[in-house]
Amino acid sequence: MSNKKVKNATPTIYKGIKYRSKLEVSFAKFFEKEKIKAEYEPFKLTLLPSFRYNGEAIRAITYKPDFIIDYCGKKFIIEVKGFPNDAYKIKKKYILKYLLDNHSIYTFYEAKTITSLKKILQEIKEVEKWKKENHLKI
Repeated sequence: MSNKKVKNATPTIYKGIKYRSKLEVSFAKFFEKEKIKAEYEPFKLTLLPSFRYNGEAIRAITYKPDFIIDYCGKKFIIEVKGFPNDAYKIKKKYILKYLLDNHSIYTFYEAKTITSLKKILQEIKEVEKWKKENHLKI
């Protein structure tokens, strides 16, 4: 069985949760090991509502964040993207626009590997430390 929405993905169950890929499981294990609070696909956003056009029903465009993490006192979306499908570039634009338009409390990051995730977490740490040292509440 393969996940047609995610290129080269193998759905995998880990600790009773069905992940869409083995890469997502490796991220879940990493968060667990590092004691970073992470939720897997905790909600769905409607990026573009469904509508009718010339009598035809057009489905909504929705998005489930792979992980929501609490880190350095902030909330982040971590999107796991090993091999993005063709539609992802456009969908990512909808995601970023949605977050901007809705004054979201979440900051979006995309990670392809555990190494890239570690770099993202280090960057977040450094930015939050700099803000604190400079008394910024951004």
